[in-house]
Amino acid sequence: MTDLRIKKSQRALLDASFQVLLHNPHASLSEIASQASVGRATLYRHFPTRESLITAISVESLEIVKDAMLPIITSDNQGEAAFRKLIAALLPLADRFHFLQMVWTLVEMDQEFLDLYGKQMETVKQWIEQGQRQGEINADLTPEWVVSVLDSLLYSASWMLAQGAMNKDDVEQQLVHTLLRGIHRS
Repeated sequence: MTDLRIKKSQRALLDASFQVLLHNPHASLSEIASQASVGRATLYRHFPTRESLITAISVESLEIVKDAMLPIITSDNQGEAAFRKLIAALLPLADRFHFLQMVWTLVEMDQEFLDLYGKQMETVKQWIEQGQRQGEINADLTPEWVVSVLDSLLYSASWMLAQGAMNKDDVEQQLVHTLLRGIHRS
């Protein structure tokens, strides 16, 4: 099999797996292979276990989130404007947050996943510390707390969207309001 065919099969498996598992976390690997239009043997060649498949999707999800965050975190944006842009960039990835929320206990012990997640949280923490030094973010709150609150709010937003309890605009407004009222300096 050529490298291109291998990559194409793996891509189809990751895409199909994400969609299938997002809507049915208990879907069989046969269902996933069928949705990806590959045989079960092909699925097992790429991902020998269900856990390896879920971990690969989870790592990919964090990479996608990291790519969405990077332009905002490395820009000159500060304070409220920066948080608004970060939230606007991350909300379209609500399905990824929802997936991670569903599989967290399966991937939380994977070192690659934990390293990537830790780097992501450290990047946001440094950004928050910078905002605190510039007086844009309340320095009475620890950066770790603000990171945790932001992370929790994103998971809550993804849950509300997945349940159909709120639309994207309302979720974004509520998330921004909740976050900024809690950390913005009075």
